[in-house]
Amino acid sequence: MFNHLFHPDTGGRTQKRAAAEQVADLKWRWRCACEGTPLANFVYTPSGVTKAVPQITGIELGPPVTLTVRVRLGLGPADFITAAPSIALALGVAALDVVEMNPRWLLRVVLRSEPLATMTPYRQAE
Repeated sequence: MFNHLFHPDTGGRTQKRAAAEQVADLKWRWRCACEGTPLANFVYTPSGVTKAVPQITGIELGPPVTLTVRVRLGLGPADFITAAPSIALALGVAALDVVEMNPRWLLRVVLRSEPLATMTPYRQAE
């Protein structure tokens, strides 16, 4: 009757839980990393001032780990390229590869675990 309590997880719940924790950790580290760059701007709310950062709309755990990011108004790929070294350092990765998916609001940011000699810092999606 309680046999499932004593056997290892066979339903993949442990892997799903680990992936969910990794996604939550990446989102938190992304927010903290962006707060120290020009990508974050002040937003005045009734409860006080906060910083708004580009929102992650999707994460592929890879390898490589890929983030789909909603770009805030007034920002562009060049702003992400300028902030990439600071963000990479804060995320603990070697570099970021920024790819424009939609010229108005979506970027794909690829976290590179090792530096690439021929890395293109920016390219448009085909």
